[in-house]
Amino acid sequence: MVDKADLPASETTCRRILSEEQLDDVASAVIALAREVYVLTDRLRVLEQVLDDRGLKAHEAVEHRQITPELQSELDEKRDRILGAVLKALRVSE
Repeated sequence: MVDKADLPASETTCRRILSEEQLDDVASAVIALAREVYVLTDRLRVLEQVLDDRGLKAHEAVEHRQITPELQSELDEKRDRILGAVLKALRVSE
C-alpha cells in the first residue's frame, strides 16, 4: 500500500469530475469515439490503397514522410485544440 505522504501533492488530491450517474454516458462517448477513430483509420487506409493502385505509392509515402517543422507545428496546434476541447468538456465541475 502506498502512503499518501510519499506521493507528489498533485496526486494526493482526489477530485471528482463526474458523478456516478455520468460514468455510463462517458463510457458510451468513449465507445462512440473509438468507433469513429476506427472508421477514419479504415477509410484512410482504403484511400491510401486507391492511390497506391493508381501508382501514387501513398501508403509508403505516408509511412516514410519526414514531417517539416511547419507541418509539425500545424499538427501540434490541431492536436492541442482537440485535446483541449475534450479536457474542457470533462471538467464539468471543479
